[in-house]
Amino acid sequence: MEQTILPVESIQERDVDLILLEELSTDNSFCEWFIKELDLPNLTSVNGAWRSISAFGLGETDILFSYNSNDKKNFVLIENKLDASFQNEQFNRYLKRVNEYLTKKECDNAFTVLIAPKLYCENQSDFENYLTYERIAERLEFVGSKRNIFKSNLLQIATEKLRRGYQPINSIPIQNFWHSYWEFKEEKYPSLIMKKPGIVPYHSDWPMLYDERLKNVVFYHKLGQGNTDATFKGFPEEVEFKIKELLPEWAKFEKHNKSFSIRVHSGKIDRTKDFNEQIENVNSGLKNLERTRNWIIDNKNMW
Repeated sequence: MEQTILPVESIQERDVDLILLEELSTDNSFCEWFIKELDLPNLTSVNGAWRSISAFGLGETDILFSYNSNDKKNFVLIENKLDASFQNEQFNRYLKRVNEYLTKKECDNAFTVLIAPKLYCENQSDFENYLTYERIAERLEFVGSKRNIFKSNLLQIATEKLRRGYQPINSIPIQNFWHSYWEFKEEKYPSLIMKKPGIVPYHSDWPMLYDERLKNVVFYHKLGQGNTDATFKGFPEEVEFKIKELLPEWAKFEKHNKSFSIRVHSGKIDRTKDFNEQIENVNSGLKNLERTRNWIIDNKNMW
């Protein structure tokens, strides 16, 4: 009977905070793995980890992790989400805290990351760098101590809680914007493939586009950021190096967690406002996606 009873009925975000805080505070091998998974500068020593840090009147960081990479002091601002929605402007407040830390020279580098179940991570469009509960649970189970296996089970319970309860809620105004975007794209840029929008939650801000000739390349129009990205997933490092070498002056290279992008800034778009008033930036973004797509096709035989 004992094998069929869960150790706890439900896991809350605070519980996951404490699991992360313990690992980052006591296990250097976990810290090294954590930083490597997020593709951040190599860890040479740990300074500490703290929970619920309020700073500069700009809200709260769930966990602040500080480490050194040789002679550079790095801050990692961690937002932990289980199933709650982002608060209004929450991600932007993270960016502002990063800028304050850097301006006040409290660290040399600062990074924002999201820790959440995979389903949550893949249905948000704010944090580009994230690490899933599932991946952390795998790491804890791999280490194999009785304590770590127990904590891995807790993270799996948290993940299952989200999976059972997750229901995307459609936002009519955002859905209308996305439909206008899709219709404009179909008329002006039909060679870029985009699925016709169905349910569109409020925070949906990254239309995804494809080209059948380019496997494992996804095109994102990151509306609020004003960026258009061609994101390469699962490519070897040699491809990264070659693209950096060939990259045209009108684009820049961006490294993500286990992927990288060719990025062009195209003008910010507010999905909550009238589509027609922003059609110039919409057109600019789609034009840059098409331009980037054409450059990749013209040069893909080089890698």
